[in-house]
Amino acid sequence: MTMSYASSGSSNVNPQEEIDRESANPIEEPLLSIEWVKSTLETQRKVFEGFYQNCEEAEEFYLSNFEFSTPETGSQIRLGTASSTVNTLVAHVTPQFLDISVPPPGPKGQARAEQLEKFLRGANHMLEQFSPTRRETAKHMALYGIAFEKTEFAANRWEDFPEPPEDGDDAGYRERLQDVINRRNINFPITSSCINPKMMVWDTNNTKDPRWVMHFYEIDASWVKAHFPSWDGPVEGTVEFVETWTHSQVCYMADGQFALEPKRHGYKTLPFTMYWPHTGLMTDGYDPEYLYRGILHGNFEMLRAESRLASQYLDIVGNTAWPTRDFRGPPGITEQVMEQYEETPGSKNFLPQNVQIERSQTPDPPSSIVIAQQMMSNAIEDNTAPSVSRGKKPTGAASGYHTAVLAGIAALNFGAYVEAAQRGLQDRNTIVLHIIENVIQDKVTVFGKTETGPMDAVIRPNDIRGHYINMVQLTPTSPEEQERKLNLYNNLWRTGFIDQDTALRKAGVSNALEVRSKLLAEGFLKSQQVQQVLQGEAARRVPILQQLVEASGAATGQEAEQIAQNILNTQGQTQLPNAGNFSTTNQPQRSPATERARVETNTRPVIPGSLREQDLVARQIASPTRTGNQRVPTRDLPPGLGV
Repeated sequence: MTMSYASSGSSNVNPQEEIDRESANPIEEPLLSIEWVKSTLETQRKVFEGFYQNCEEAEEFYLSNFEFSTPETGSQIRLGTASSTVNTLVAHVTPQFLDISVPPPGPKGQARAEQLEKFLRGANHMLEQFSPTRRETAKHMALYGIAFEKTEFAANRWEDFPEPPEDGDDAGYRERLQDVINRRNINFPITSSCINPKMMVWDTNNTKDPRWVMHFYEIDASWVKAHFPSWDGPVEGTVEFVETWTHSQVCYMADGQFALEPKRHGYKTLPFTMYWPHTGLMTDGYDPEYLYRGILHGNFEMLRAESRLASQYLDIVGNTAWPTRDFRGPPGITEQVMEQYEETPGSKNFLPQNVQIERSQTPDPPSSIVIAQQMMSNAIEDNTAPSVSRGKKPTGAASGYHTAVLAGIAALNFGAYVEAAQRGLQDRNTIVLHIIENVIQDKVTVFGKTETGPMDAVIRPNDIRGHYINMVQLTPTSPEEQERKLNLYNNLWRTGFIDQDTALRKAGVSNALEVRSKLLAEGFLKSQQVQQVLQGEAARRVPILQQLVEASGAATGQEAEQIAQNILNTQGQTQLPNAGNFSTTNQPQRSPATERARVETNTRPVIPGSLREQDLVARQIASPTRTGNQRVPTRDLPPGLGV
C-alpha cells in the first residue's frame, strides 16, 4: 500500500512505522513458549465460554436430553425433530462421490491436472475408509456452526527403507527392500480425524486463516511418559495434553510442561481444516458465541414447546382412550352381573331387567393443542429443514415434478453448509498434497471407487511441484438423475452442440483426457491389421493350442500338430499345412561379412520388479544424495491421538 504524508502537519506518526505496519505479515506466527501457551490457553478458554455453552445446549437437543416443564405425573415425550434436522443436513452435505477438478497449471498441463484429479479422488476415498470424517464434520457444522479436521502423516503406516549392508553381500537385503516397497504400494500414509471444537481454541483475529490452533484433551500420564521419556511429570493418573500448531511449528505440553519442545513439522501449512458455514454474526470483538452458530440455534424454546405439546396431547388421549363401564341396579344382583359379564368380542351376556350398563364419555383432545403443535412444527421447519427435504410430499403438491421443485428450493437452506464443506475439502486436498511433497517425498499409491467403478492412481512429488489448486463440487444425485445426465450430454455431443471433452465432464467424467486416450487406443486395437498381429502373438503364448485344435474335432494326432504349427507360423492367417513357411529358404540372406560384423552386447533393459531394478534402487538409497520422508513429531504417535 502506498501512503502519503504531509510534511508540515502536526501529526506525530512516523511514516516508516506506518509503512512497516502495512507491510507486516498478517499470519506472523507467535513465539511458542511455555508461558505463551499457558497464558493464551487460559485467556482463550474464557473467550470461548459462551461458544462452549451453545455447543452443549445443541448436543442436548440432538441427543434428546433436554428438559421441559410438565406436571409431576405428566409424561415427557421428546420428539426427535432436532436429530432429524441435523441428519437431513448431513445427508445433503455428504454425497457418496466427490467431483474434484484441478485446473491445468499451463497450456500443456491437462494430463498432469487429470493425474492430480484422479489421485485426489482416490485419496479422499482412502481417508474415508480409514476414518470417515465427512459425516462427523458435517454434523459438527450443523450443531456448532464450525468444524475442524486434522490431517497428518501417519508414519506408522510408512516404513523406512532398510539400511544397505556395509559389505554389500547381504543376501536378504533385496528381499527386505522389496517387502518395504510392496507395503508402501498398498498403504496410504495419511490420516484424518475430526476434532470436537469444544476441545479447541484458535486464533479468531484471523477468522479464515488462523495463525495458531490449540487442541487440548485428557490422557494417561503413563502414555505420555512412554512416548516422551524426557517429560518430567507424574507417572500415574491423567494429565491435560495440549497440542499447539502453527503454519510451521508444533509443540506438545502435558501437565504444564513441554513433552515436545517447539520444532518445525515440515508440512508448510496448518494441518487443520476449518469448515465454517458463516451462519453466525461477525461482531466487533469477534466473539465466538456469535461467530459460530448451528442450524438449531434460536429454535431451542420452540423445540421444547413442540415436545411439551406432544406430551400433553398424549396424556389426554391416554387418560380417555379406555372408556369405563358402570353397572347400575340392586346391590346383590348387580355384583353378580359384573362378575359374569364377558367383554370379549362376540360374547353374549344376559342382563336382568332392573340392571343397566352405562359407558363413560371420552372427550376428544382440544383442537387448540393440535393447532399449537402444528404451529411449532411449521415454525421449526421454516427455520431449519422443511419436511420436503426429507422426502415428505408437501400438502398441495399436485405432481412429482412440483414436489421435486419444492425439494430443490428447500435444499437451498443448506447452501451455506454445502459451500463450507466444499471449501473445507479443498483445503484438506491441499494439505494432502503438501504432506506428499514436503514430508513423504516419495511416490504414493491410492485405490478408490468412483461413479464409473474401481480406480487406482500413483503420484510423485515431482507431479505436484507446488500446484495445490483444486475445486470440489458436492452434487448429490440419484442414479436416475445420473443416467439422465449421461443421455442428455451424449445426445448433445452426437448432434454437434458440444465437444466430446465437455460432454464427458458435464456427464460426471473428471478424467476426460484419459478416457479419450483409451477410446483412441481401443479403436486402434480393433483395426484389422493390429488384430492379425495380436492373434498371432496370442497363439504363440497359448500352451494348449494343440489340445484346443484336437478338441474342436478338426483334426487328430499328427494332423492336429501340423495345423497348430501352421497357425503359429502364419500368425493366425488361414493356410494349408506347410512346414516350410519359416524354412531357411524363405529367410533373408546374411553375408559372411555381416555375420562377422555382429557384436554381442551385455546391455539390456531393466525389467520392472526384477532383481536388477531392486539393486539400482538400493544403490540410489545408499548414495550420498539419499532422500526420503521427513520425520515429523507425530510419526511415533498412534493414529487418532486425541480424537
